[in-house]
Amino acid sequence: MLEAIFYARFHPERGPSVIHQYPAGSIISPPGSSCRPLLNWADISSYIIPPYDLCNQSLSICTAGHRVLAFPISLEDAEYDRNRFTFNICFVLPEEEDAHPWEPIVRKTARFLMAIETEDCVLQIEEDLKGLKLAGEAGYPADVGSIYTLLERILEDLNAYGETCIQVNSSQTLNLRMEFRRSAPPKVNTWDVPLLIRSLPSREEWTWDLTLQRIHMYIDGIRHVQKIAELADVEVKLVKRAVKELVLHGRAIVLDIFHFQAIYTCTRDLSAFVQDPGLQDECRRYVTIPQEQEVVDTTDRHSISDVGIPGPTRESLVELYSSLHRGIQLADFCLTHQDELAHIDVRRFITFGVIKGFVQRLHKYALALEPLPGSTPAPASGKRLSGGSNSKPRSGDDAMRECDRAYRKAALTSGWMTPPNGPPPSSMGRSYKSTEKSRSEEDELLRFYLDGCHPMDQICAEMHVSEKKLLERLRSGRFGEVVFLNK
Repeated sequence: MLEAIFYARFHPERGPSVIHQYPAGSIISPPGSSCRPLLNWADISSYIIPPYDLCNQSLSICTAGHRVLAFPISLEDAEYDRNRFTFNICFVLPEEEDAHPWEPIVRKTARFLMAIETEDCVLQIEEDLKGLKLAGEAGYPADVGSIYTLLERILEDLNAYGETCIQVNSSQTLNLRMEFRRSAPPKVNTWDVPLLIRSLPSREEWTWDLTLQRIHMYIDGIRHVQKIAELADVEVKLVKRAVKELVLHGRAIVLDIFHFQAIYTCTRDLSAFVQDPGLQDECRRYVTIPQEQEVVDTTDRHSISDVGIPGPTRESLVELYSSLHRGIQLADFCLTHQDELAHIDVRRFITFGVIKGFVQRLHKYALALEPLPGSTPAPASGKRLSGGSNSKPRSGDDAMRECDRAYRKAALTSGWMTPPNGPPPSSMGRSYKSTEKSRSEEDELLRFYLDGCHPMDQICAEMHVSEKKLLERLRSGRFGEVVFLNK
């Protein structure tokens, strides 16, 4: 955690001096103050403003149980007093804290200050502002200049959010983000459902990439990545990359597709939920369907009164979660407990358990067993993925012969003197062949997934078909015997 931040420079008259600090009194205390600063400035001043040879590189100083991360900058120009302007921006951390995530932050902040000084002389001009108070003087901080506010925003935002975006003027903006050492984010699949757990900063405060601008309105915890890509008209790989970034920076998590044919079961972490009344109350607030409100009109005033039954109790929530186990689809669970679930949003009920880690989804996998030698798959009895009737499929030759007979009959009844030799290549024949080819290609693609390693969610998302329709196709006999596994 960042304890303090200060900006110091070599003053031509005072020598090494702290110009700004936050919090006030953290490095230099005002006269008569009883507050003890974190550091003894006299002990470290010669290191904060070092010789020119040590400038423009990272420095780390440990003193009094604190670590000072610094990046001194020395600018040479004839316009400065003594032809040089040397300053430093310093971050104060507990000595035992890992400094690696903070070092690039300090370096970027120092180079940002160097840029605004080189381009607009912001640092030099601020010291000449009327009414400016320096760190340690009575009345500090004065409401003059922008550097004190900059330091305040850096410390508060980095401690609270791990990132900040500060606009100093119309052309200069400082963007900082902590890059903590963390495990690699989970792989984002096309059938994963992204859910925002932290709101995204507004576009006025943050620069969104083009993909995020296109997809953010479709990230609702319901649509999967493939669906988001289709609705936003963006390549799937770009959507997956954007979602992965959101997950990496703690803005989103990925869930499974929610549907009532799925099977959910509790994990051993349910015991933590049972023993935590605070978590149970959080669950009650999250899953309870908002009660309707009605306006009661009286002779002299209007009042709002709540209508409805209170939400679930802690005990009923524990009971409901304990009833989730293998072999029961969510639809059957809802029918069995329809009275207890009357005022509960079932989607939120499941999502809460998944997010907290005490509910998990059992995925369904399809495995095609090798058909017996010489066996012929039964004709399709369900709906086909590519559409069409449920009648027994015909061969291409049968269809062409039927088309030829219909063509000859139409030609003779129209008054032709001699029967035609045969119809020209008909669009009907081409259409039927195209349908048969498409059907065959879909079968080949579907067979690829029937190895027991691809979940049904993946098949449905990538083949653009509902699970109900997919199950009808798999049970039609065209793929031999297919068994389904829940794991």
